[in-house]
Amino acid sequence: MGASVVSASDDGVLIRFPLEPNVNHRQTVFGGSESSAAILCAWSLLWVRFRGFEVRPRLVIRSNSFEYTRPIESEFVASTSPVAPSEWEKCLAGLERHGVGRIQVRAVVESGGVVCGEFVGTFVAIGGSIGAASEI
Repeated sequence: MGASVVSASDDGVLIRFPLEPNVNHRQTVFGGSESSAAILCAWSLLWVRFRGFEVRPRLVIRSNSFEYTRPIESEFVASTSPVAPSEWEKCLAGLERHGVGRIQVRAVVESGGVVCGEFVGTFVAIGGSIGAASEI
């Protein structure tokens, strides 16, 4: 896919993708690449947020939807939307009580500053040990 991380912090992730390895027979981005870019971006946000755990939880996607709003004909970026602190708290509470936390992450795919796709996914964090990172 040619992914290149532009920025990654607790507040958001931005990943850039070139057209060439993601192009379809119509010379636009293959839909699977576009949705995969959003999934990778959303998953990466969780990976970054859980990095301070003594034992990092396994992260899996439970469900998702992706809306393709316009074709992409050049390089593109995927970026996450902010996750509300209350959603992080619910996820952590589930991890502490049951060893499983669920959280929804949103991301958009843009090209040339125009939104071309919107992603919503529910992820599950399994196991892990909060340890020093309880401030998440």
